[in-house]
Amino acid sequence: MSVLSPKQSLELFHLVLLGQLGGKLDKQKWALKGGCNLRFFFRSPRYSDDMDLDVQGVAVEVLREKVRSILNGKALQTILEVRGIAVEHVTEHKQTDTTQRWKFGLTVPGQDEPVPTKIEFSRRGLDAGSVFEPVSPEIVRFYELPPLMANHYGAPAVWRQKIGAILNRTAPQARDAFDLHLLLDTGLKPSSGLAGIGAADLSRIRENVLAVDFGQFKSQVLSYLEPDLQARYDSEETWDALRWRIIEALGEGPA
Repeated sequence: MSVLSPKQSLELFHLVLLGQLGGKLDKQKWALKGGCNLRFFFRSPRYSDDMDLDVQGVAVEVLREKVRSILNGKALQTILEVRGIAVEHVTEHKQTDTTQRWKFGLTVPGQDEPVPTKIEFSRRGLDAGSVFEPVSPEIVRFYELPPLMANHYGAPAVWRQKIGAILNRTAPQARDAFDLHLLLDTGLKPSSGLAGIGAADLSRIRENVLAVDFGQFKSQVLSYLEPDLQARYDSEETWDALRWRIIEALGEGPA
């Protein structure tokens, strides 16, 4: 059994927690989103430090107790222990009617200090377009886990969320453009996710995609890719081609 890197150790923790959540929450009341969703279901090469979910119809205290029972349970602890991982500390950082957040420090092989991660539930409702599907068998096999099913947002929903993020963020993020490019590789028809977006907003989205330079991509995304894939993306020409592919796809929307 190979020793996991810090990012892989975090990913194993997220996967095990996700599997445990699936056994305690009605799948119609929650959905995985963000970077973990893209990696676990769309084979993104980008690791995520944190795991984000939407939840509705579950009382704050009920969800709090369910997460506590998972963290205190033998199943999670045993799977992590086999790989030399342990939850060194956990704080219930925020527990409100809009957000529930847990922050962790994990002890992992080869690291002198606990590696931080967080799990966050947004309680602002579920978007349309969630689906109940198996996590990528390739990822599950790598960690020697049993098959894992979870509710998550499908490609059209993720595209809409990413477009909204690019439009509304104060500062553009390289990961948003990288994730849009990944969704295009799935065969997604981008025009369906641009309904209701006017010409001014579409122009702003294009500008924000082009505003993220290669230096930002290297610092925000490249180091989070699987090591054997970093060389493939480590050039300004590749980053330019990726962004211009998105711009061309956005051209299918309103002009």
